[in-house]
Amino acid sequence: MILPSTAYATEDAAPQAQAPAQTVTVEQSDVTKTRQGEDIIVTGRASKKAEIESTGTTSVLSSADLQRQPTVSVVDALARLPGISVAPTDFFGSPSSGNHGGLDGAARGGASFVYLRGLSGSYNVNLVNGANAAQGMPYSRQIQLDLLPPVGLAAVVVSKTSTADMDGDAIGGTIDFRTPSAYDFDKKTHVGVYLRGGLSQYALDYGTPAGNVMAQAEVSHKFGDDDQFGVYATGYFGKRNFASTMVDFQAGQWEFAVSQGEQGSNPDGFAKKDNLLLTSTNAQFTEGNQVSYGGALGLDWHLGATKLYARGTFAVSNIEQNVYQKSIQADGYSAAVVRPDGLYQNAESDGEYHAWFETAPSESTLASAVVGGTTDAGRLTLGYSGFWSWGKSAAPDHAEITYQTFAGNQLNGPFAVSYRNGYPLPLLSAAQLARFNNNALYGVEQDSGEFTNSRSTASKVGGRFDATYTIGSWLESVTAGVKFVRSARNSYSRDYSNLNFLPAGQSWTSSPFSRNEVPAIDQQYYPYTFLRGDGGALTDAAHAAANTATLSPNDFNKNTLSGHENVFSSYALAKLEFSGVEVQPGLRFEHTAIDDVFWNSVSGSGATSPALSEGFQSSKTEYNILLPSLHANYRPDGESVVRAAIWRSYTRPAFFQLAGGSQTSINSDGSISVTEGNPDLKAVKSWNFDASIEHQHRGFSASVAGFYKALSDYLYDRGTSFRAQQIAQSGVASISKPVNGGTAGMYGVELAARYQLVDLPGWESGFGISGNMTLQHSWAHLNDSSTDVTQQMQGTPNRLANAALFYEKGPLYADVSYRYNGPLIAAYRFGAYGGKQLNDTQRATSSVDATIGYTLPHDIRFVLAATNLLDNVSYYRTVGPDSYQVPQIVRWGRTYSITLTTNF
Repeated sequence: MILPSTAYATEDAAPQAQAPAQTVTVEQSDVTKTRQGEDIIVTGRASKKAEIESTGTTSVLSSADLQRQPTVSVVDALARLPGISVAPTDFFGSPSSGNHGGLDGAARGGASFVYLRGLSGSYNVNLVNGANAAQGMPYSRQIQLDLLPPVGLAAVVVSKTSTADMDGDAIGGTIDFRTPSAYDFDKKTHVGVYLRGGLSQYALDYGTPAGNVMAQAEVSHKFGDDDQFGVYATGYFGKRNFASTMVDFQAGQWEFAVSQGEQGSNPDGFAKKDNLLLTSTNAQFTEGNQVSYGGALGLDWHLGATKLYARGTFAVSNIEQNVYQKSIQADGYSAAVVRPDGLYQNAESDGEYHAWFETAPSESTLASAVVGGTTDAGRLTLGYSGFWSWGKSAAPDHAEITYQTFAGNQLNGPFAVSYRNGYPLPLLSAAQLARFNNNALYGVEQDSGEFTNSRSTASKVGGRFDATYTIGSWLESVTAGVKFVRSARNSYSRDYSNLNFLPAGQSWTSSPFSRNEVPAIDQQYYPYTFLRGDGGALTDAAHAAANTATLSPNDFNKNTLSGHENVFSSYALAKLEFSGVEVQPGLRFEHTAIDDVFWNSVSGSGATSPALSEGFQSSKTEYNILLPSLHANYRPDGESVVRAAIWRSYTRPAFFQLAGGSQTSINSDGSISVTEGNPDLKAVKSWNFDASIEHQHRGFSASVAGFYKALSDYLYDRGTSFRAQQIAQSGVASISKPVNGGTAGMYGVELAARYQLVDLPGWESGFGISGNMTLQHSWAHLNDSSTDVTQQMQGTPNRLANAALFYEKGPLYADVSYRYNGPLIAAYRFGAYGGKQLNDTQRATSSVDATIGYTLPHDIRFVLAATNLLDNVSYYRTVGPDSYQVPQIVRWGRTYSITLTTNF
């Protein structure tokens, strides 16, 4: 039985916005037969067919793949492909204090960012129907892809190699999100409905809203005597509630247990990783919801030799989130003692009780439109398209307030912790715990109110023209093309701190923001009571207080940035055939011109010193990159392919790295310290090598791919901060700005296989097993004397794995799957508190999920799914790859869902 909603037609497929070599036609389901002649569905086989027919190493997720997996967004589904890892956070927060956008983002119950072969979204090209997607993130070139739901897509095509007709700024690869057309369905008229409901376990456990809903409808129709006109439209709406527990640390809340001098540096002979001391604990709980809605429209005209199309999409995600914290902060109560060897044994003699309440809203939008077509004029085929895309990433109306106990009601004794399963547990007496849990003892801390408004938008507009001339014989065809893309970026972040919108000392329990008391902020580890809050009331009060405050021109504009980027490219590509071997040599040239406008300020020493001069300034940057490529494929039969590829690619620095606001301080000794962007940054360039072999036959498919990347002028992400460089310049104390590192590289192997027992008789033929594994090794030279010479590349895990046991026969489908994401460096640390041993490390995480589906007559299908069955940690980050003393840990528990799909 084939599901009509995913039975795609193979002929008259709609043209894509990209050139022919990048077109991958994806059928959404496929049929094979047992030896007894029974038809059965082989899940993912159509995806495998598209993969094996592609020019380079490619992974494909079909619509059927997306809908049968228990995923929050398309990002979670992509994590099941070989060589792809995902992260719930981009590792860095906003210019304001706290973890707004960092750890808070990790607690929202799903992944947001996609890494290809260990390279972040900044190294990847993201397309929607072949059109370049706008990069709305303010401080990188990433796109927050979790706003895309796992519905309303025909396929997601991940290209891990690049031919000359593809954008060159893709060291990691290219991801193309494709929406359906009317010609993707067998029926003249198609109507589909998707309904999903679910529950969040932790939300249920803590008595917060727990339900999840998603509804999508799609319709397509072909018009005309020969079905020459087609229309496809879809729309969706969803609301998802989430709840998570967290434990956090902040800057200054850890030190070396034994040090040179009180709270000083690590002594010789002590391994940094074994000498860490946590000086505070921050237990947190978060609740919130994500509202998503969007749609897509596709129009097609098949006019003989010319096929025209138009595609439009939009996706919106709005998140409301409250975060609560109960903490003991002892970092200001040093009680170090001198050891016999003259070193200091650090300890804390007391600790303050704090409670903290913040809102962490997020708004994301991604819209696109593309109009184009192809014209077949005999030997000559023309492809042409124009496109537009707009993206937004905003954190509007972030508000927070802090409560604390006062003298006599604090810890009133030494601060110490023990550890259980990586969690730091304060050692509290019954009296200390009673005071900690008495919320009436907490009062509003003076000047603790804060309001932040951040917004970043980006737009892209462009077009391309491609021409392919078919020659025949050993020179099958020659293709040439041009492309132009113009991007615009605007971002700002304005922070209003030290606000007093409640009287200092007002009791937490009498606060107008407080609701009900919850008995435990973490039922498993932290039995600390807290008060749920009214996020809307807090935001209104903070906003009103901010409206009465006046920011200085520097505070108002220092995080304001705008710019334009124009990319002109041209390429030539040939397709040759020699005795069954297909060879595609190509050459691409890309010219990039970037202009940025940023804020510049010069001030005297001291935080309150007036500005000596300030205003907006501009900078310009240009790149000219030549990108040769060579791809070779050998197909001994229709079920196998052997590939090899060499190509050059690059990645442009983020706008913020090129033009972060310039801040110059004149120090008391007359020297100056400068923090600024660097318009002279070089693009990161890479020579890439790839070899793979794939084979599929009936219920079996397997692939092995090896890759090597040699990068130069390496850049790593530091969010909104820059490294201070040593300056051999008279009168200059330091200049903090991004600089290129040295060389970097990685190599690895991807293994994938799927086997279904299709040759067995009867019901046994439905059983099967599938899995993939990625093993990779990376290195980078940061060219920074304050850390180790050679380190692992940021964001690159050494191991990734997926495995599944499944049953699929007739109307029944079921699987149990396992996903493993290996450890990686989230951020480099430098100086006395840095180096390999102390780099911020995202630890390995894993999840076991289960799905069971059944198809009833009249194309009605039910799917039951559960994720994270073992209630594993969802996000785990520590100072140091081998230390546990200073952690960030998030758990969002299990989720359950039921899905109904039907088609007419």
